[in-house]
Amino acid sequence: MSTMAAAVDASQLAALSERLGIPARQLLIAAARLAEAEPQRRNDPAYLRRVLDDAKHADAAAQSSAELLLTPIAEYAINDLDRLFASIWPETGAKQGG
Repeated sequence: MSTMAAAVDASQLAALSERLGIPARQLLIAAARLAEAEPQRRNDPAYLRRVLDDAKHADAAAQSSAELLLTPIAEYAINDLDRLFASIWPETGAKQGG
């Protein structure tokens, strides 16, 4: 997939977000849910309405998940793993530094 094809068109996303009344971050989550669904389910109007309704009424956990879309995932994961390992083996970091 080319870089151009993989890019998100911010102006189209903003326009769709405004038209549907769904924050852009939540709209990306909804799009991901639809993309992962089986074709029959994805084309079901009731399922589409449910996904969009979930996006409109997202809770704090959904908002946090959506914020991950804006971070460099590899960097986030590495930092998260570093914190996890530091909490499990706090002396490891000190030994490596010394």
